[in-house]
Amino acid sequence: MIAEKVLGAYASIATMPAAEQAEQYRKANEDWGINAFELPLMAGQPLAPELIEVFSGLSSSLVVTMVTQWAIAGQQTPAYGLSSTEEAPRREAILDVCSVLEQCLSLSRQGVRIRNIVVHAGQRCGGKIPHAIAFFQSLAEIRGAAAAVLPKCRLAVEVTDNRPLDHPIAFPASKKASLNLSELIHVVAAVNREALPGLQVSLMLNWGRLLINEDEPLSVVDQIIGSEVALEGVILSGAGASQDGFMDTHNSHLDPDCGFSAGDGEACAAALKSSSQPVFIGMKCSVKKGDGEVSTAEVLKAQADLLNRIG
Repeated sequence: MIAEKVLGAYASIATMPAAEQAEQYRKANEDWGINAFELPLMAGQPLAPELIEVFSGLSSSLVVTMVTQWAIAGQQTPAYGLSSTEEAPRREAILDVCSVLEQCLSLSRQGVRIRNIVVHAGQRCGGKIPHAIAFFQSLAEIRGAAAAVLPKCRLAVEVTDNRPLDHPIAFPASKKASLNLSELIHVVAAVNREALPGLQVSLMLNWGRLLINEDEPLSVVDQIIGSEVALEGVILSGAGASQDGFMDTHNSHLDPDCGFSAGDGEACAAALKSSSQPVFIGMKCSVKKGDGEVSTAEVLKAQADLLNRIG
């Protein structure tokens, strides 16, 4: 069943001044009835006061993603990440998650519901078994930390592409994950079997990132629904087409070459509605369209219209 609609508006409005971003979130609520948003938070970088004011005033619900933190740090230090086989960059990644947890606690005290904290494994820098062990240790520690400050918030792991290291498209547009889907399911299930405080860890999908991996996204949705790990939600978007395959650019269904259509969104929604699991469905699209762009207003309205039609 679909429990909530989530809009990742930041993918198309991040370059706007904070006050203009706040007005876009207010518009999403007042004009389209959407009040749950995917939003990246960075360690040591508090959210702009204008955004805190609008989210607090609307009593918004946030799916907080660590994707920007991970992408920026991962370009500087490829070993950075929760599954790192190197202890120092793994500890750094854990501390960054804890820093974001502190921000989320502050937001929750101001009336903003923190629905999820979404984390990522990290890039490949060693063998699969060492990566899996490291990720297990990190998730167990973070689950405990999250339970202490945000007991109603669920920790989720985003499934990302695990293209080989010799693929021509570089990180962060590709080659994001040290572990594939089956391995992530095994690790998360193992963490959930431990007698740990807090809610069980779930998995989250981004349609476009599955396209990058050359997976069939709807099959992945079905695989997780049928697994022992809960599916937290699906963020819908396409990807950027190139001669080397898809890149992580979150093109909308307004781009006919992005690998994602309104029909795909409808099929995904039907699969989620037929499941007994409560999940969210969302969209996160940039203004990119092939070699050009569409307007911010156009892409935001297209996302909201599709979400309201299928959700």
